[in-house]
This record gives sequence, structure tokens and C-alpha cells, in this order.
Amino acid sequence: MDEIRIGSRREPMWDDFLIDTEQTDTPLKLHHPVARDCAVFEEPWAQGSSPYMCVLRDGNRYLMYTDHPTGLICSESADGIHWERPGRGLVELNGSRDNALVAFTESGDGADSEPCAGHFDGFRAFVDNNPAALPEERIKAVANVNARLHVYVSSDGLRFRHVGPLSVPAENPGTPYDSVNTLFYDRRIGKYRVYVRDYFSPSNPADGIWIRAISTSESAELFPASGSWPKARYLRYDTPNAWQMYINSVMPYERADHMLVGFPSRYVIRREWTPNFDELCGREARLIRSGPERDHRLGLSVSDTLFMCSRDGLNFTRYPEAFIRPGPEHPKNWVYGSVYFSNGMFETAPTHPGCDPELSFYCMEGRFFPDPPEAWRYTIRLDGFASRTGVYPESNLVTKPFIFEGQDLFVNFSTSAYGHMRFKLKDTDGNSISSDETFGDSVDRRVRFSGDVGAFAGRPVILSVNMFDADLYSIMFR
Repeated sequence: MDEIRIGSRREPMWDDFLIDTEQTDTPLKLHHPVARDCAVFEEPWAQGSSPYMCVLRDGNRYLMYTDHPTGLICSESADGIHWERPGRGLVELNGSRDNALVAFTESGDGADSEPCAGHFDGFRAFVDNNPAALPEERIKAVANVNARLHVYVSSDGLRFRHVGPLSVPAENPGTPYDSVNTLFYDRRIGKYRVYVRDYFSPSNPADGIWIRAISTSESAELFPASGSWPKARYLRYDTPNAWQMYINSVMPYERADHMLVGFPSRYVIRREWTPNFDELCGREARLIRSGPERDHRLGLSVSDTLFMCSRDGLNFTRYPEAFIRPGPEHPKNWVYGSVYFSNGMFETAPTHPGCDPELSFYCMEGRFFPDPPEAWRYTIRLDGFASRTGVYPESNLVTKPFIFEGQDLFVNFSTSAYGHMRFKLKDTDGNSISSDETFGDSVDRRVRFSGDVGAFAGRPVILSVNMFDADLYSIMFR
């Protein structure tokens, strides 16, 4: 078997890529984020249903885009935590320009220039890292307009220009590309990737519904000479494809950008009113939404968010339990549209001073209850989506042979006071070095070995970890 070359890149422990599963008995454990604070849209011009949002970092500023019936609201932050919506005077609304709406202009290319402000669905923006990207188009976005994908470009993130439709044939030819689709440039392959909402037929046609799915395509050019991207393919999972999923929120993970992470919404529909609905929060509003003259899904459906990751963009490790649950019941949650995960996730200052930085991301909440819209910030430890966990009485992790570069091993780990990790590095000739007991909680701890780690660089090695009451999130040699 060929050795895996990891160089000095960070390797998360979220999948089995580096793991010798026959010799490893540390289970994979999914972790969950913590709701921290809420950005409330209190301005009169910001009222209305806002189910979708995205966040991007542009240099030393953060921009939060929120879909809105009157257009697109853009909030700003200097730290990714505290948000403002300054009056920019770009768009007139109800006779006033004192609002934070984003300006749109058309490209003037005839029939393909469809109206955009206030008519799109699922706006998703990103900073284009393509070296060939023009400065005036360094921020790009994709949105669904009239069942077609459309691309917008901007130099400042506040004024967007429509540049035309994005032709990505879905697996299902009837796909309307509604809700949220994701576009970004993947520097590893030198191509753009798109993840689109798709559908597939149910196993039982009598169900009378289409199953929500996610498919993907890639292209070196946004607008290839052929006029179309390659046909999108359904994502493949290591768990049975039994759930309805959409709002994929797939993106490169910044701290290890050879991996993609995704946070799809899982759509769950109950077919009829049961006694549990009488006890579930928001009963009266739920009854109204599921009435005979309404779409019954609006009262009987709920959603949560999953976590999945991939190394090639097509095959995903998908965790079956929810990454984010709807949470403790209150009058506005446990609805179709709970915890819609935003695109955009960034390293922010720690909640507790002196601790390691955290990852922050946002979820839009309060669908069907539009006044006022709320964007909740969640945090999780760096690399903290999942870990290899040491259980009682103790467990062992063993890697496949790999080749690294560097002089020391650094780990993102956590133990209890009694818990521990012991590391052993061995080459294929039988030479080895070991660590003493390692305990604590750090995203970047140097492991102290009995010998020179650098002496093992450049040749095949196996890392083994004996652990109890401990979590290993990622490793990195440097």
C-alpha cells in the first residue's frame, strides 16, 4: 500500500482517511456547537421573513447578507461577533435611503439580464481566490432567479452587478434550483465548484413526493466556451442516502483546505397531526400553517442540520445524528426552517479570555415569525466538529503509514483531569519514540517525545495513540 503524504498540513480526525480501522477502537464522536448571542434586525425597513443568509470575511471586515422581501440586507462587523447595519444610501425604500440594502445593477445583456433585487432566492456570496479573478469582480455570488442560477459580481460587497446565468445541468432535469445553492473557487483543483439543490425519485412512487438531494459539478471557468458546466452528480455518502437534504452550506475548511465541510439541512416531514403536535411548542400557529387551505408541510415538517466532510468534493463522510438540533422548545422554533446554517465560518476571539480562539458561524431563526428576524451566532472549538474518542477503560488509535515534514507533532486535543493520551511514532524499520502522559485541553499542543521527531520526517511512519476520557480532533507536524 502506498504511503499517504501529509507533509506539514493539518489532518482532522473526522474520517477514516488516515486511520487503520482494523487496529483502531477509538470511536468517531460528533460534537455540537453552542449558541452564543443573537443579532436582532430591529430596524423598521428590515422587518419581514428572512430564512437565508451568508457571511464572508473580506480583509479586516465581515459582511452578513440576509435575503429580504425588499432586497438584500448587508450587516457589517469588525470581529465577526458584533454587527451593525449602517445607512448607506444605496437603495431607496419607501421614500428613504436610510437603510442597509445592497445595490444591484444589470449587465444589459438582453434576455439573460433578469431583475435581481428582491426577486432572488438563496443569495450566497464568496471572495473569489482565483488568481485570474478581476479586481472589480473579486466578490462573487450565486442566487436562484426564476428557477435558474445567476451570478453577480462586486468589488466592495455592497454594489453587485448581474453578469448572467450559470448553466449547471442537474441530475434531475426538473430541478428548480430553489432554496440555497453554493459556489466557490477550489484552489486545490484550480476550478470552481458548485453544489446545487437537486431531487431524486422516491423508492415508493406512491409517496407522491420528490426527495430533496444535493448534487455537484466543477468547471475551470464560470462561463465555459461550451456554454454549460458538466452535468452535476449526486453526492455519495458513507451512510444510506435516506434523508431529504438541502441548503448544503459546503465550503473549504480554512485551517485544512484540502477538506470540504458541509452543513446540510435535513428535512423531516410527518404525514399527519399526532398527539405530540398538541404538546409541541407553537401549537396554535402550527395548526394555522397546516390547515386544509395551506401547505400541510408548513405545520408538520421540521428541520435540523447535519455535518459532513469530503476530500474529493463528491464522496462525503456524513454523520447521522444532528450537528445542530432545533433546541429547547419556545414559541418560534421546531419549525420547517429551524437552524438554517449560513455559509461562512471564521476564527473569532474566545468566549472566555485567555482561551484558544473559536470558530463562529450563524443560523437564521424564527421562520414564519418575521418580526424581528434573528441571526444566532454559534461557536465550536477549532477543528471541533468531530474527534476520535478514548473510552473506558482505554482505547487505541493507529494510523496507516504516512510521510510527514517537520520537527514536532502538534495536536488539537482535550482530556479530563484523569484522562490521558500517550503517543508513539514508529517507522517501518521498527525504530520508535514515545511520549509521556499528555493531558489538558488545547488546540495546538506540542507533544513531548523521548527522541527527535524530525529524525522520522520524510520516511514512512505509523502514529499510535493510547487514550482514555480524551478527544483527538486533529494532528499537524511542523
